Amino acid sequence: MKARIVTALAVAALAGCQSNSTVELVPQQTKHISQGVYLVEFSFAQHFSQQADLLEKVVGDYCQTGENLEAVALHWHHSMESWMALQGQERGPQTALEQSWNVQFWPDKKNTTGRKMSALLRQSNPNWRAEDIATQSVTVQGLGALEWLIYDSASDFKTNRNTCQLGLAISENLANNANTIARAWQTNPWLELSEKDWDSEYIALLSNQLDYSMKKLSRPLAKVGKPRAYFAESWRSGTSMLNLRQNIAALELLYLADGRGLDARLRQLDKASLADRITEQFQLTLNTWPMDHSLFELLQSKEGYRTVLAQFNKLERLNYLIHEEVAIELGVVIGFNATDGD
Repeated sequence: MKARIVTALAVAALAGCQSNSTVELVPQQTKHISQGVYLVEFSFAQHFSQQADLLEKVVGDYCQTGENLEAVALHWHHSMESWMALQGQERGPQTALEQSWNVQFWPDKKNTTGRKMSALLRQSNPNWRAEDIATQSVTVQGLGALEWLIYDSASDFKTNRNTCQLGLAISENLANNANTIARAWQTNPWLELSEKDWDSEYIALLSNQLDYSMKKLSRPLAKVGKPRAYFAESWRSGTSMLNLRQNIAALELLYLADGRGLDARLRQLDKASLADRITEQFQLTLNTWPMDHSLFELLQSKEGYRTVLAQFNKLERLNYLIHEEVAIELGVVIGFNATDGD
């Protein structure tokens, strides 16, 4: 399964708008400077919608037959990995950005997902529908709620048909929201920006998502000697480190944008040395990323803590290159973002 997780984003970027999804969308074609990045974002959104549709189908099959829970878990992973390309965005179509909390509630500092899901199960509703879930707390609407159903010991998803119906309703709601995101990306949101304004927007786009990824490490790391392992994303499934690698792989694709991104722009400005340092940092980070243990497991030992801290330092270096050095070279001032100060 790990091999599939590692390559999924690359496949999505190459596939573009080719899809087996019931929703066939076409990207807007323009000659705007942002077009390369827009096409990558479009492919990310399409891939996420496709994976969410498949997850809904697999959950429905499982609820009918009671067989092959492994397929449900696998497709949940695929949906989660495809979401990593869009996670932490603060730039793009507003309609897409508004779905973020509905797709994933994190950080879950007080196990709100567990408490809310347990409360839903106590209702013993045999007729859960996506429309019902859409009116509930965001904590039970998305990927985290499905992870709880599949992996948490308090869930009776394997044995209770009412619980299975709840899972199907959540997966349908997730697919609906993923479809909303995909449709929102049918239009390039940056067409009105000048070249200078696009430089600023593009750097902020990368910086915001990278900052979010860094927070997925810094929150669980907390204070030296006092890590908060339950702050780790996807700790129940043990896939937090795999998720983070997907974040970085997606950022690399956005940075390159199929030869039409920031890398090419820097080289056009005779800043090849800086471009090389950024690509080398991406490759170093991806090639040395720990894949055999979850973040939760790593934080249980001093050695593991040091391993996680080393990964954070790699991301910090990448952030410095993009947020500071590139911004200076392009004459762009990047302000604070919504994740600062938490």
